[in-house]
Amino acid sequence: MPLLNKSTLTEKLIVVLGASAVKTDQDSCVLYSQDVYAKDKPCAIVIKPSCAKKLSQAVSIITQGGYSVVARGGGMSYTGGYVPKEEHSVVVDMSALNNVLEVNTKDMYVTVESGCSWEKLYLTLKEHKLRTPFWGTLSGRFATVGGSLSQNGIFWGSAQHGFAVDSVLSLDVILSDGTTLTTGSAAKKGTQPFARHFGPDLTGLFCNDSATLGIKTKATIRLIPEALHKGSTSISFTEFNHQAELMSEVARQGLASECFGFDPFLQSQRLQRESLGKDIKSLFGVMKAAGSVGKALKAGSKIALAGRDFIESECWSVHFLVEDWTEQGVELKLNKINQLAENLQGKVVENTIPKVMSANPFGPVNNMVGPKGERWVPIHALVPHSKVQEAYLATEAVFNKHAALIEQCNIGIGYLLATVSSTVFVLEPVFFWPEALNELHKHALEPAHLKRLPGFAANPVASNAMAVIRADLISKYAESGYIHMQLGKSYQFKQVLDAENYQLLTDIKKRLDPNNRLNPGCLGFD
Repeated sequence: MPLLNKSTLTEKLIVVLGASAVKTDQDSCVLYSQDVYAKDKPCAIVIKPSCAKKLSQAVSIITQGGYSVVARGGGMSYTGGYVPKEEHSVVVDMSALNNVLEVNTKDMYVTVESGCSWEKLYLTLKEHKLRTPFWGTLSGRFATVGGSLSQNGIFWGSAQHGFAVDSVLSLDVILSDGTTLTTGSAAKKGTQPFARHFGPDLTGLFCNDSATLGIKTKATIRLIPEALHKGSTSISFTEFNHQAELMSEVARQGLASECFGFDPFLQSQRLQRESLGKDIKSLFGVMKAAGSVGKALKAGSKIALAGRDFIESECWSVHFLVEDWTEQGVELKLNKINQLAENLQGKVVENTIPKVMSANPFGPVNNMVGPKGERWVPIHALVPHSKVQEAYLATEAVFNKHAALIEQCNIGIGYLLATVSSTVFVLEPVFFWPEALNELHKHALEPAHLKRLPGFAANPVASNAMAVIRADLISKYAESGYIHMQLGKSYQFKQVLDAENYQLLTDIKKRLDPNNRLNPGCLGFD
């Protein structure tokens, strides 16, 4: 396919989108071509369409001109999903497609443009005392609905309701030639997007694909009522295996809406990041969320008295949030969790962390760097409950293999743990290393927080060491049969998927995107 001259392509895009929606300056092309971890070739052009119709026209122009198209949500991912592989790429900044189009309280669904942040959607639905089952990632102030569906995501609501993609009913997707495909019941002309399954599940086809099969412009998601009553508990352990077993048992019994845990290192990193001023602001949020003056004073006094030493520094910790229609139901669940913990040698501690996080679900993304400005990146494995201990030992074996390199380059390693619905355990090693921040960090962090960080000079030796350890761990997970969300361009997929399955996906890709112009490099489509 002949490649269109960049200036000619730019002119064509300006005609469709307007001059303010098309950027070719170096700073924009560099910023929008990197994620939290990866940075490769800057794109040629960045576009910011304001409506799906204009985007479909633009996609047609771009792909006919021989350029690739890469959709970017909130930019909070770290597996290279939207990092262009080719210089002749156009990155689509989806942030202007951010409207909540319909809140249907009778049929219990919401339709939203895919550039809408989870925070905006949550606040809009809160006015109706409704929410989506999965209701956002921790980075939901920036992270978008479309980004989470392309990469898949977990956190708020995941322990009970599953992954981000599990709540979706219908999608509008732009294909590589600019045509739009609608999935779910809405694919039948004149029918509302109230049901996901009308024949084979085409909605699922366009989830977890890093926008390599199509660009999602609109999503319809189920609604559920907000729970009337909420509660939380925190447990500390001296051993990983006891904490993991508690998390698995709580997941099997469906007791928690959210479940997440830290190892001692990650716990200390989190506490180092926070300041007294942040504590006070968080305390006000907790008291406001308590619902009454008496409850607010009780919640506030407990946190104030607990201070910063509510969990011993050498302990693992796990935190549960529960929901129910009655206060008694909440108490029953919390008592059950605490009893299970006691049977596993756990110690109930002040539940400061879940209270603060629940009261402030979409805070700043300052935690995307370490407490002194270290670079940060996670890797994860999704495993069944029966494989958790095996996965932990396999991970530790890789770290032991590289122990000298880790010490030499001052790489810090912690663990974030979570569960998804009743069947999935998430083991997420988290890395911190001394290295200069990139443009995305400087763009996304709060300016005052960024100014306080000591920071580091460029450190290619440590970054190269990180890349070696990261690649080795990813290979170990692939060899062990573990799977992943957020496949992007980092995790092995083509290499580990059954040949028949990958051939079917290849055939679909060729049908939808015959010239491989939608995010080439993702899912092994080179």
